[in-house]
Amino acid sequence: MAQKKDGTIERIKIAVGKIVDGTAHIDAAKTAMFIGKSLGLNERLVNYAHIEIRNKLNEAAFRKVDFKDRVIFLPHCLRNANNCKGKYTDQGLQCARCGQCKITKLIELGEKYKYKAVFITPGGSMVYKIMQAIKPKAAVGVACYNELTMGMDKAAEFNIPTQGILLAREGCKDTDVNLEEVEEIISQKAR
Repeated sequence: MAQKKDGTIERIKIAVGKIVDGTAHIDAAKTAMFIGKSLGLNERLVNYAHIEIRNKLNEAAFRKVDFKDRVIFLPHCLRNANNCKGKYTDQGLQCARCGQCKITKLIELGEKYKYKAVFITPGGSMVYKIMQAIKPKAAVGVACYNELTMGMDKAAEFNIPTQGILLAREGCKDTDVNLEEVEEIISQKAR
């Protein structure tokens, strides 16, 4: 279908994404389970499919937001737990940029694309407080599956379109993320 010049098609995509993601992410989870079962995927890949479905549902609305109005939420478990020089504040870990983990590079990516802010948080309750306080227009989250789905649910309550990236190595300490995947998501240009 040809894109109407008045943006009607884009508005329809955004409305559908909001309704489906905001009210029925359980259906997205069921869809991911169906995909996983039909392809013989393990639980991690089923979770990845679930996040990808939610990303696609939110993509049109996310892309409408300028970089300067977007934020990034990173988990503090990405830090090098034994050597981290960062300090905790009421807005999460303040990175010392020592370069001993990927957080420095992730902050630099946020700066490269001129994002409003990058927050390094210990969990969902702090993400919720920050969203209440600064009211971003869009958010990118990097986290384990459970934290990411909870964060995306909370963002939907605030009508904030999200994009999520699962950790490449999970756990509560010394986790990892694919930097190329993060850049691919955060670099999505506003339309």
